[in-house]
Amino acid sequence: MRRRTVLAGCACCLSAVAGCLSTEPAPTADEGDRHMFAEATIGVRIDVDSETDHDLDRNAREALAWWEEHSREYVDFGVSFELVDSDPDIVIAYADDPRGCENVEGYSERVLGCAPLIRPGRRARRPVTARVVAGHRPFGKIRVTTKHELGHIFGLGHDDEPAWIMSSRPEDRIPLYDVRIAIWEALNEAQTSGNAATSSFNDGVGAWREGDFERADGRFLASHEAYGEMRDLLVRIQEQAGEFDGHERVETVNLPRLRELLSQLYRRTSASEWFAWHMAEAARAALEADDAGVETALAAANERIREYNEVGPTEMRDVAIALGLVRGFDRDDEVLEPEEDELADSAT
Repeated sequence: MRRRTVLAGCACCLSAVAGCLSTEPAPTADEGDRHMFAEATIGVRIDVDSETDHDLDRNAREALAWWEEHSREYVDFGVSFELVDSDPDIVIAYADDPRGCENVEGYSERVLGCAPLIRPGRRARRPVTARVVAGHRPFGKIRVTTKHELGHIFGLGHDDEPAWIMSSRPEDRIPLYDVRIAIWEALNEAQTSGNAATSSFNDGVGAWREGDFERADGRFLASHEAYGEMRDLLVRIQEQAGEFDGHERVETVNLPRLRELLSQLYRRTSASEWFAWHMAEAARAALEADDAGVETALAAANERIREYNEVGPTEMRDVAIALGLVRGFDRDDEVLEPEEDELADSAT
């Protein structure tokens, strides 16, 4: 296989059986200041135990290729590697949860990867394992985690450059982090408007059934206005998402999926806005004993309701996953704060 110059590393590498891998002093004084993988040919095996649709072999190869290009810039030495099936020096292990990282200091189920921090003059038992959580996270997010874990193996800590790979702070590591947070906060604001709109609409339905058409008219109009506010917010959110276009690391956002979800939200909200309006028209027609007007308005409302049902609901968690703000592999968990993107402290 073609050899490449590369680096590797991560947060604190643990064996599922043996626990956290330790490092030890170099065996000879001559090697005291030398990294164990410096200028060496490294055998790398890629292990995949994940249900993701992503090509994780490609993910690993691209991470290695990045370090091949930038190793001397950030760790002052190069290494070459070859992919192997047996007797590897390094294993890149993908899974859908952080099993194998349990002994890392500060471990939680939110950890996205682990591997040993190997400083120059230290040694670790081979193979050295970089564990990476995949799941439904965007491909680019998985690749950044892979680069991060490889960076630890080659001696980089969380305070080292490049910060967008090595930092444990999401605002340093995640490109256009402020844009993602702004979109997420605006979506929550839009959802608040949507909840108010739905509550008003349900009140209107109750008044309609009781024959209180004047109250129904007012509640349907309030619903129409609240849905309109939600729609306006979604327009601005779609414009904000345009800031990801052309960004050099846009792959850390699942942009096609994000646009699809925002479009679904917009279309469903627009349908809601107008079936509330047509129900208000029906209520006004009922107040005037205009049976034909009631029938026409109800037909228009039902058409919008069919459109609403055809679009179907959009899960906010799916939007957060597309934005790269949450892991996306535990579908039953609540959506956590964006800081859930945790990277465990490295073992020294």
